[in-house]
Parts: sequence; structure tokens; C-alpha cells
Amino acid sequence: METRIQELEKATADIRERLARMESGLAHVATKADVMSVKTDVMSMEGTLLKWFIGTAIALAGLAFAAAKLIH
Repeated sequence: METRIQELEKATADIRERLARMESGLAHVATKADVMSVKTDVMSMEGTLLKWFIGTAIALAGLAFAAAKLIH
């Protein structure tokens, strides 16, 4: 029984070291809240870019029709 306890005490130091390494690595892992925040930002940016694209397309079409009317 004593030998088992001594082996477990030796293993405890290794386990604590491994746990410390895992905990230090967790600081760099994104949480669900971080992922949702990025997802929200991307969706917002997508909407903004779509509005700019449609607005630019309409403006260029109007410019093309105005130029065609002046040339004709």
C-alpha cells in the first residue's frame, strides 16, 4: 500500500505540471462568446459591403445612361 501511495505522489507532480501547461494554453483558445462576436461583426460588414456594392452599381448605371444620352 505504501508503494502505491509513493508512486501516486510521484505522478502527482507530473500531473500538476501537465495541468499547468494546459491551463496556460487555454488563454489562447477562443470562447463561444468570441466566436459569436466575430460572426456578428462579419455579418454586419457583409451587409455594409452589399449596400455599397448596390449603390455603386446604381450610380455607375446612371452615369452610363447620362453619358449615353449626352453622346446621342
